[in-house]
Order: sequence, then C-alpha cells, then structure tokens
Amino acid sequence: MAPTILVTGSEGNIGTYVCRSLRETIPGTRIIRVSHSQRPTEADLYVGDLKDPRFVHDLFQKTRPQFVLHLAAQRYSASGFRDAASDLFDNDVSILQNVLRESRAVRKFIYLSSALVYETATSVPFTEDMTESIPPPVSSYGLAKMFGERAVRLFSKQHGIPHTIWRPFNVVSPLEPHDSDGHVFVDFYRRLFVEHVPELEIYGNGAQVRCFTWVEDVAQAIAAYVEDTRTDNQTFNIGGDEPVNLLELADLMLELGHEKGVLPPGYTPAIRSGGTFSGVDSEKRIPSLASIATTLGWKPKTGTRECFSQFIDYKTRA
Repeated sequence: MAPTILVTGSEGNIGTYVCRSLRETIPGTRIIRVSHSQRPTEADLYVGDLKDPRFVHDLFQKTRPQFVLHLAAQRYSASGFRDAASDLFDNDVSILQNVLRESRAVRKFIYLSSALVYETATSVPFTEDMTESIPPPVSSYGLAKMFGERAVRLFSKQHGIPHTIWRPFNVVSPLEPHDSDGHVFVDFYRRLFVEHVPELEIYGNGAQVRCFTWVEDVAQAIAAYVEDTRTDNQTFNIGGDEPVNLLELADLMLELGHEKGVLPPGYTPAIRSGGTFSGVDSEKRIPSLASIATTLGWKPKTGTRECFSQFIDYKTRA
C-alpha cells in the first residue's frame, strides 16, 4: 500500500519538484502539501502557518502521515543575511520544532539541510563528518540548519524513529523568483537577461568556487530513497561534481544567452568584482560525494552547462 507523505515547503523552489518526483517514483502516494498563503484547490493542500503549533497539530491529526519530508525554510537572500537574521533563525527553528513534536508516530523523518553547515570549513572537499570537528556556522542560515540537524538526530534517538539528512549544494531551480535578490545565479539572470546592465558586479573577487546542482537531480534522489533503509539515520551531501567559479558562471550564462538568441546581439557587459556580501562567502564550496556514491550508487545526472541551459530556457519561456 502506498504511503502518506507530508511535505512541508511543498510549494517552494525545491518542494514543487520533490512532490512531482514522489508521484512518479511511488505511484498512488498520498502527498500532503502545505502552503502558507495559497488558496487550497486540492483535497490534500492545507493552508496555514507552520509556526502555529495548533495548525501543525491539527494537520497531523487530520492526515496521519507515515513519512515527513521537512523542506520548509526561509528563502535564501542577501537581504535576509543583512536585515532579518534573527527572524530567519526564529522562523526555521520554530517550524521544525512544531513539526518534530507531532512526528512521534511517523515511520521516518527526512530533513533538508544545506551546504551552509560547512561555512567554517577550510579544506575541500567537504565530507559529512567534518561538521563534528569544525566551528559552528556563523550566519543565521547556517546556524538554523545546523540546529535543525542536531534536533532531528536527538528526536530520532529519543523516539526510535529513523531519519535522513540531505545536504544539497547550490541547487539551481528555475522556480526561484528573479525579481529580487537570491542565489548568485538568480541575481546574474536578473541583471544580464532582464536589466541588461552595462556592468555586472560580483561579490568578492569572483574566484569563489561552487558546485551547482540541477533541482530535478536532487528532487528525484529525495523521492527515490524515502523508503530505502540504506538512508536510515544517515547524512548525505548531494550536489554537482563540476566546480565552477563565479566569473566562469557569468561567462557561461552570457554564452548560453547569446547561443539561444535571448540576449541582445553584441551585449557584452563589463564584469567587476569586489562587491561586499552581507553573509558568509566561502572561497570554495565543494562536496565530497563519496558517501552517497558508495552507499546508494548516486551521482548527478546534469552537468553545469546543461543545468544552466535548462534554467535559462525555463526562465525565458516563463
């Protein structure tokens, strides 16, 4: 019998794809979705605030999920780092505690963490066990994710409920809005493809290295391993395997834009590094994928070029 799965953050940049992958991977699955503001149009879409413990309690009583995928979190943005650090931490910690409190009868709890738990790491690639020996994150985003991981492990140990923690690296989702600040690729898209700026400013020196990951690669993995006991009580990095620096990313997006004919002919903005970033900007953010490859046989399907090709196609169609 197909399970009932509660997906918090189901309407978000990653959650939308996870729900789609769950339907494809586990036919007949009942997916309980949660929206903060969207008007309910389907029987299993519930509208409410996960910070409200009464709403969360009623949600669990009505739906009785067997699995919980906790993806809900505040949207990543430079303004969040700068202006709302305390609110962000409070939001993410509060909703996690409310959801954990009601999850004592589920079969498994799955938590979406972040590569930001490695903020203070000084060597690459990042291995999952590094967080046991490095200082805690500095930013509210990273601290909230580290707190979440520890809370999930404590909950799992006390109540005997298996858990899985996913640490995604630089997930590229075309659903992330580009009308305000966000991840670097979203900012690049807005400035280059919408505003056609004469000069593109890059935070730092532009040599910061990232491994970008197509959202469907991450969503399909999360869905595929929900019931897999090999993921019980495990933490996995999940990300791309092609390190790219930010200057190279800007060049790639410009190249793809011209190839697709969606940038003005001859448009070649100057690129200036040195802008100030409000958060914690790691010089290199490269995951070790040895654990997920050895345990599950997983590797990314989508290379960096194809990742941003699909991203630009979706954005320009929309």
